[in-house]
Amino acid sequence: MVQAVGGPAANTSFSVPAKTAGLEYQLTRYQKQLSECVNCASAKTAQGKAAIEAISGKINSIRLRIDEVASSSTVRQITSAIATPAAPTAIGSTGTIDVFA
Repeated sequence: MVQAVGGPAANTSFSVPAKTAGLEYQLTRYQKQLSECVNCASAKTAQGKAAIEAISGKINSIRLRIDEVASSSTVRQITSAIATPAAPTAIGSTGTIDVFA
């Protein structure tokens, strides 16, 4: 019997970057905005400080979501690797080779 190399657990590891790609884009965009706000002349005003605080909050929430996606995917990989039954092999179920076959 021919088996695919790697099982379902191997395929799920590639989906994490796909799931976080949008979040990574948002994170980069907000980091750029934060940099612009911090380096702006109005950064020391009340309005500038409020904008910096708002963007920092968005960055922190996105980082938390990225971490959640990555950790939940790792748990799924471990669970599926444990839960996946061993596939039959050319060796019999007792671990011996049937020489009469």
